[in-house]
Amino acid sequence: MAAAVESVASSEYGRVVASVIGTVNDWAIAEDAVQDALARALYRWKQEGVPTNPAAWVTTVARRRAIDLVRHEQAERRALSRLDFEIVPDAEESVSDLGFPRGDERLQLIFTACHPALTLEARAALTLRTVLNVSVDDLATLFAVTADAMQKRLVRARAKIKHAGIPYRVPDSSQMAARSESVCEVLSGLFTIAYADPTGRAQAAEEAIRLARVCCQLLPTDSTERLEFEGLLALLLLQHSRRAARTSEDGQAVQFELQDRALWVQDEVAEGLYVLDTALKRAAYAKVAGGRQLVRAAIAAEYVRPLQSDGIDHERIADIYEVLEQLDQSPFVTLNRAIAVANAGRVEDALGLVDTIAVALRGHHLHAAVRGDLLRRLHRTEEAAIEFRAAADAAPSDRERHTYLSQVALLGPDAAHAHT
Repeated sequence: MAAAVESVASSEYGRVVASVIGTVNDWAIAEDAVQDALARALYRWKQEGVPTNPAAWVTTVARRRAIDLVRHEQAERRALSRLDFEIVPDAEESVSDLGFPRGDERLQLIFTACHPALTLEARAALTLRTVLNVSVDDLATLFAVTADAMQKRLVRARAKIKHAGIPYRVPDSSQMAARSESVCEVLSGLFTIAYADPTGRAQAAEEAIRLARVCCQLLPTDSTERLEFEGLLALLLLQHSRRAARTSEDGQAVQFELQDRALWVQDEVAEGLYVLDTALKRAAYAKVAGGRQLVRAAIAAEYVRPLQSDGIDHERIADIYEVLEQLDQSPFVTLNRAIAVANAGRVEDALGLVDTIAVALRGHHLHAAVRGDLLRRLHRTEEAAIEFRAAADAAPSDRERHTYLSQVALLGPDAAHAHT
């Protein structure tokens, strides 16, 4: 009985909430109603047994509870007669009507939660809460805030959706590309939370991958938006596959070329490459240019493919980064392109690229760290030490600060005492 309730709460929660929101058009009421329905299921199913379709039972009870709450708040009066007509009198009799035949209810939920009018943090938290039923306590841990602060963040996000009149629907074709970009931004941001801290917060990475899968499954196969989500899914899988190899036993970051590939999760590598290659073939067949996520995944794949070939083609990676620069003007893309150019043997050219974004990334630890590495390769050790020390001063975590200071120590005693 408890297992059946837990199954609905974990695997069907997003569908149930989406269905109830579609009925009453109120985000907060729908979530409250679903939580109430799950609580009732624990009691009723213990007495009466688990119904034939547990998710349908919970959905019907939640819909009824939501309508009661709407009546109680004297809201949406004009819709009440329609709602009364649509809800059938017996929960068990409604099972056949609640198979989620439209298949896009969770997609509506995701695209509404990820509306650009909300802050990135609010979009991410609301998406996890409503689609995957991540608890407020777990969300607070993921985003490094108190549970009370997270609860307030969710309340504000729901209120903004309601009062700003943000429509609960999948956007039309004219808005789809921009809104898909917002969803990808949220999922990528969630993953970055974990990627920046490989010693913890694994749940953020796993939830981002789960949500990317949902989007891929729900979007039409022939849509360009699905290609982008498949690119994102491939990217996340390929990056996540290396998680165990990215940190040493003492918590230090391990450079890619020094990572133990035996620690990579080969199932994730294989799936990531399959998803990417399938998407690229479909894009080529449809004569559709790949978007930002698909290009980013293509870059990640180049680092992984040497498992089946002779080595990493850094020149090819640099060329793909140049394509990405045309799609994404971020200075961080240029920074990564510079690393690829240096790895291809053109360190002076790479240093020139890094210097073109010095103003845009002034004071950022990654800019100083990359510049320090390039100077080290050019045997300009005293200058390299200055940059690594600047990176350590600006580092956002102790782990990264210690990594940069260890690079200073490796340069030798003379360089270690260099000053600006």
